[in-house]
Amino acid sequence: MPNSKETVIMIAQQNATTTEYAYPSLVFPMGTVTVLAFLANIVLAGYIVWRRLYRNFISSQFIVHLCLTNIVGLSVLVPLFFVNLWSGTNIWENNHLMCRMQTFLMCSVWTVVHFMRLCIAGVHLLTFARIHYAQLFGLPPFSLCALAWLAAFAVALPSLTNSHIVVYDPALHHCVWGSTDYSYKFLAYMLILCVLIPSILSYYCYIKVLKILYHSPLVFQSIGLYKSRFLVYAFLLGGAPFCACSSATPRQLRPPFLYGISLFQMKEEDMALTARAHKTLAPFPHHQLHHQQQNNSSSGGGQNL
Repeated sequence: MPNSKETVIMIAQQNATTTEYAYPSLVFPMGTVTVLAFLANIVLAGYIVWRRLYRNFISSQFIVHLCLTNIVGLSVLVPLFFVNLWSGTNIWENNHLMCRMQTFLMCSVWTVVHFMRLCIAGVHLLTFARIHYAQLFGLPPFSLCALAWLAAFAVALPSLTNSHIVVYDPALHHCVWGSTDYSYKFLAYMLILCVLIPSILSYYCYIKVLKILYHSPLVFQSIGLYKSRFLVYAFLLGGAPFCACSSATPRQLRPPFLYGISLFQMKEEDMALTARAHKTLAPFPHHQLHHQQQNNSSSGGGQNL
């Protein structure tokens, strides 16, 4: 049995380790940015729902879902991070299951965010390429959002079922990635499937948009869309997952402003795209068809004369 002196030494060492990983001075500035990002996502999603833009703009449905996903991350995951940052210890002390559940939610939200950004980039490509929405995706936006969550849960599931991927380290008092082959393999395919591939496809979409813009500048100037190239540059700059300029800026604060601007900057073409996607051919009345055939035959007879 350890005596009182050894107990005091152990407690002092534990407090020293805890203080070493505590950065309370960072909580206030990062918390301010988090509150601004939370409000920006709520305002943008509320504006789209209030004005019912989802009826006229396909991209707005993906933007609302992206905002809701950001809100989940900002309201659940970020406060847990702030608790760790303030105290230097994890809130799930000696709880391996909660560490795995937090990692599962984090990976799921991370995946859905990148998938939604890819869907928005695809819609922007359709906007400038004048391609029918059904020709590229073939599914309603709500179905794509549901599939994004299902795919995210499937990709992140090993972090919940495998106890070797994320563990609670009693020495560091934090949930850490395990130093096993399982954790390294999971992290590798998570980065490839959920970050690298969606980012490459998003880059392709926006580079293709720039190519279309610069190929016919006069046409897009006439309809007021040529200046949207600056917005495309912002999407390209903000979409780099491993770029220093991207990691230095708050990722949940930037998308509401960029996608909010895109709703107004590209609304004419996006509305036309939506109209083409949801357009249905009404039944042609029989008497109008007969009258049109008579007019065509009479005009054809006059030309023959």
